[in-house]
Amino acid sequence: MPPAPRPTTIHISDRLTSLQKMAALHGQGGDMVGEASGRRSSAWSEFWRVSDRALRDAGLEGERTIAKYRLMAALLLCGIALRAVVTSYDLRETWVGLGIGLVGALACVFFLWLTHQDRVRSWIGFVASLLDVTLVSAGLALFVVLDLPQIATNSRVIFEVYFICLAVTCLRYDRRICLVTGLTAAAQYALIVWWASTTIGISPTWNDGSYGRFDVQDQIARVVLLLVATIVSLSIVLRVQQLRVLSVRDRLTGLIIRGYFDERLGEAFDSARRTGEPIAVAMIDLDYFKSFNDRFGHAVGDMVLSSVAGAIKQLVRDEDVVGRYGGEELIVMLPGLDRAKASERMELIRLAISEVGVELDGHARRRAADHAQAELFTDIPADYVRTVLTASIGVASWPEDSMDTVAALVCRADARLLKAKSSGRNRVESNADGFDEFAVISSYQAADGAASHAG
Repeated sequence: MPPAPRPTTIHISDRLTSLQKMAALHGQGGDMVGEASGRRSSAWSEFWRVSDRALRDAGLEGERTIAKYRLMAALLLCGIALRAVVTSYDLRETWVGLGIGLVGALACVFFLWLTHQDRVRSWIGFVASLLDVTLVSAGLALFVVLDLPQIATNSRVIFEVYFICLAVTCLRYDRRICLVTGLTAAAQYALIVWWASTTIGISPTWNDGSYGRFDVQDQIARVVLLLVATIVSLSIVLRVQQLRVLSVRDRLTGLIIRGYFDERLGEAFDSARRTGEPIAVAMIDLDYFKSFNDRFGHAVGDMVLSSVAGAIKQLVRDEDVVGRYGGEELIVMLPGLDRAKASERMELIRLAISEVGVELDGHARRRAADHAQAELFTDIPADYVRTVLTASIGVASWPEDSMDTVAALVCRADARLLKAKSSGRNRVESNADGFDEFAVISSYQAADGAASHAG
């Protein structure tokens, strides 16, 4: 059972301007979305924490793309190395290339399989990136082992693969992976250079100038180039992370937007149908919220909506997804929960929303008496009036509701939301006995069909 959220109260004067109200919103940030604690984390700890689910999902898609192209590249390199072995059987470097290519191809197949599992682990990106640069380093180190140190330090092909490895880390949307991979590549190559330098004057192959001589300045420049490439890739990822979050997050509430929610719900629904696990969807609508906005202005309404989103976030699991579906309507995806358990959690959320209040001064109290929905307000001591926030919630689940598509499941949850409103509001509805859900769903399908035809 999740812990009960803290009651949230926003103290606002009705005489404030809209800009002053927004300043008050930031001034009471302890209760607002985006502040999980009263302490500010250090910049370094913030750097290592990537908690946004949108970034993890984007990184997963990037990892799948990398896995496919990595396998294609590994097979191509194996073909080139195999051809070299056939034409130059006695050259040891061709066998090194073939061996590295085969090991890389096997690793590629393994990671490609991992990225297509229903539950993909967050460590895959780290391990795959480190394996990429380690394979490159292993190839160079093998030349030292084979008494070909000049190839290890002056390679015209293998060294450049480091930069490809650093470039593809950008597709993982994870700044930590960029930094760790780049530093690892630079450290491994510096170690190989040191190792190769210990063979100078010992290995007779240094007399062969076909791969060049050992030059300390050149090797330092190579390490510096790896560090510069790391900084460039890190800068790209930091910027891409910002753009990704802005593209999928509602700036007011911090919840994900409808388009991204639909994408996530579709993936979760397909996974549930494959595994047989239940999945539930809940539609949440704040009662009389339009009247609240009309009465006190959108600035105060934005504060309330932001606080409600914060209250909901405290009561959902890590695997749950909360989105803003439109206006004051929110939607929650609850994978792994049947209708009964999802309804229990929504009841907790309904009670939490009732703990979110807005206290306005006596000026608002006098004006509230003439408001059309007087039941929205209740007197409290002193010269304040406190709004009573309530929410109506509709819950639907698969497979209990026998919906074959995501759209039908959402429509059923919305139909039950309408029933909750028509039954008096401030309730959770998961069973629509006596309510014509079919008519509601048919109206949605007709609207979708008309929109598709118009498009």
